Amino acid sequence: MESKKKFAINGIAQVFSFLVSIGITFFLTPYIVSRLGAAAYGFVGLASNFVSYAQIATIALNSMAGRFITISVHQNDIEKARKYFSSVFYSNIILVAFISIIGLAVLYKLEHIIDIPANNLYDVKVLFGCIFLNFFISIIFNVYNVCTFIRNRLDLSSTRTIIANALKAILLVGIFYFFDPAVWYIGLATVISTIYIIITNIHFRRRLTPDLIIGLKYFDTKAIKELLSAGIWNIVSRLSGLLQHGFDLLIANLLIGPTEMGILAIIKRIPTLTLTLFERINSIFAPPWTKLYAQNNFDELHKSIEQSLRIFGFISFIPTAFIFVFCDWFYQLWLPSQDAKLLYLLTAAGCLELPLAMPLQPIYNIFPLTNKLKANALFNLVIYTATFATVVIGINITESSLTHMLLIAGTGSFFSLSKALIFLPIYGAKCIKIKAKALYLGMLRSGIAFAVLIVPLFILKNQISHISWPILATSIVACCLFGFIIGYAIILNKNDRKGIARLYNKIAQRFHR
Repeated sequence: MESKKKFAINGIAQVFSFLVSIGITFFLTPYIVSRLGAAAYGFVGLASNFVSYAQIATIALNSMAGRFITISVHQNDIEKARKYFSSVFYSNIILVAFISIIGLAVLYKLEHIIDIPANNLYDVKVLFGCIFLNFFISIIFNVYNVCTFIRNRLDLSSTRTIIANALKAILLVGIFYFFDPAVWYIGLATVISTIYIIITNIHFRRRLTPDLIIGLKYFDTKAIKELLSAGIWNIVSRLSGLLQHGFDLLIANLLIGPTEMGILAIIKRIPTLTLTLFERINSIFAPPWTKLYAQNNFDELHKSIEQSLRIFGFISFIPTAFIFVFCDWFYQLWLPSQDAKLLYLLTAAGCLELPLAMPLQPIYNIFPLTNKLKANALFNLVIYTATFATVVIGINITESSLTHMLLIAGTGSFFSLSKALIFLPIYGAKCIKIKAKALYLGMLRSGIAFAVLIVPLFILKNQISHISWPILATSIVACCLFGFIIGYAIILNKNDRKGIARLYNKIAQRFHR
């Protein structure tokens, strides 16, 4: 019962943290775009992409640290956990020292690397400097993130993220109000919010895992080699991911133009935020699964994985259906200065894989859990190389800027859909030794529910001639109501329905007291 309570608390905290993030984005993005323009806003996403290039050097070490430290703690091998913890911390300092030299060189020659309008040169350079600084300090203290994971207290990290996002929003609003608008303010606010996150992570280490001590005497090259050996395939996966998502804005900047890059940066927000939501929800499964795996409790692990797929199928098809039906209304109201139909078309292309791929998100926890990363990394390399080649070739053989943007927005989504259909369920099932049918079933049921749901939503949409925020809000409510009924009937099994009935009865009893 205690584990179920923790699971529920972590889930609610992650969702609430996401809602705060999306609320901040909802209010600040149109303000920033209206004050600075879509082209200037695009450089924020491009700077983040440059950071993702630098992250490649840190992935092998950091990506698997949480798994090894957590398993060591749950197996009561504190000495080994300290070795991993300290070795990662000191190694990250060394990595940052080397990467910062490259970062300074890039910053110095930035105008020769990307297309920057002359009137935005200083602004963009300072923005990149702030984003690079934010990356450096984040990497140094990255290992502290594991403490809430070990104790399954993701609610604490979510609360911390909520406060950090609120701090960032307050800073941005205040700075934009009192000073002339500049895009580098976004980078400055990001640095300050990250410093707050680091301080709280250090506090969580002392509170939750006081036995995890950093000291030079615990630095162990064997621990580093073990982490690098396990995480090397994550480098391949991340490099592959850059071919799909990391170079899209850079390609747009160099081959199409800064304005088109800005438009693509805007439409990336919805699929990115959607994926962020479900990645946060997905993260709550990892701590209990890691504990079950460390204890060799595979029966419970299999049950939890199958249940997670049903949960994801149930909660993912509703927002996905809303995106495909009402996204143009949202853009028309949210960004009236932009072409809502164009944004809708590009967003739909970028969300192509969501109806079938989102229910399978929990499978991504299986690969690091079982330390079987190679096949996933190699498959990513193949499909993301195909994505990159298709985009570059397509842009060079076509002339329309609309076609170019559709290629950038939709090609990766198409190949991600192919991965969901032919790889994830099969290899995920192999890693944990269950039948792939169990994993495919969740995806199939969610896809059917999505197809059923969009029919009444399109009928409802066609009956409305005038749109407004209240109308859009009513549409959201209708989408949720229809979706709950359809998902309840199609996706959930008997035990899931009984669980919902028990929850409803508990809530009803409290209201009747």
